[in-house]
Amino acid sequence: MKSSPHRPSIELLFKRGLGSAEIARRLQISSSTVRNVVAAIKKRGDASEVKKSGRPRSVNTRNTRAIIKKRIIRNDGLSLNRMASQLGIARSTVQSIVKNDLKLKSYKLRRGQYLSDKSKAMRLEKCRKLLQHFQVRRVSDVIWTDEKIFTIEPLPNRQNQRQLLSKDDSMSPKRRLAHNRLFPKSVMVWAGITATGKTPLVFIERNVKINSEVYQKIVLMDNLLPWVTQHFAGGPFILQQDWAPSHGSRSTLAVFPDLNPMDFSVWGMLEGKIAVKVFATVDDLKAALEVAWASIDDGYLRRTVNSVKKRLRACVKARGSNFEILL
Repeated sequence: MKSSPHRPSIELLFKRGLGSAEIARRLQISSSTVRNVVAAIKKRGDASEVKKSGRPRSVNTRNTRAIIKKRIIRNDGLSLNRMASQLGIARSTVQSIVKNDLKLKSYKLRRGQYLSDKSKAMRLEKCRKLLQHFQVRRVSDVIWTDEKIFTIEPLPNRQNQRQLLSKDDSMSPKRRLAHNRLFPKSVMVWAGITATGKTPLVFIERNVKINSEVYQKIVLMDNLLPWVTQHFAGGPFILQQDWAPSHGSRSTLAVFPDLNPMDFSVWGMLEGKIAVKVFATVDDLKAALEVAWASIDDGYLRRTVNSVKKRLRACVKARGSNFEILL
């Protein structure tokens, strides 16, 4: 029965001896309302409303679940807020149905390199060969090398970099916008790691053309060879190189797959350490990179290098395709 604001008046008049029809006439309400209240008075002795026991009726029904499931199948990127608004129910209800009833979980959409069927086949073959190779050789014997260009104006992380500003400062373009020159000054950096150590950083100036001869002289002979001699003390090692034109000469080592700890971990970590600052000069950038490089500890190197075989197995499982979601 729907609650009536006339309950107290009906009770008072009834207890004075008036009948239901007269009470309805005096209060100008329907006779059915009066009869319902009077019946409650006779049953319980007063007209107070009885509170219903149990939980309120849920909108998590079979029909609601079916509608949500159908919409997700049609568009798995549909936001929960939008779905709740369209269905006229609470977001928490939609979230509960998605998580508990449909057993779905939200995942970030990852960016991946496009790979042709030919590229996938080549990656699969190389990964299999490397896994066979690491059955007789240790992954810790490999020197993983790569090069990367760093600029004096690193781009901010638009997803994670936030600012705490007052309402007035939030309207200031100077505070809210990160500006970058069209061609900021930069330097190419070469580096390598093993499971037990890291090479010196090698800075190659922008105006230096990197060919096989320059690569062998500046990188291999002047920097890598002295480090290898000291670090491995005459022991065996394997040099891995990323694919680049200067490495492709017959006088340098053969190329290995692009599943490189320098690329999938080290460069990103190094970039993150310096990303919050804009540098006045290339020398300032170099100094910051040296500090960040020195802060990398052996525990990080060991974990990163040891993950290579796991990534190789994932690449094989993915048949040479993008495999990060399998890790």
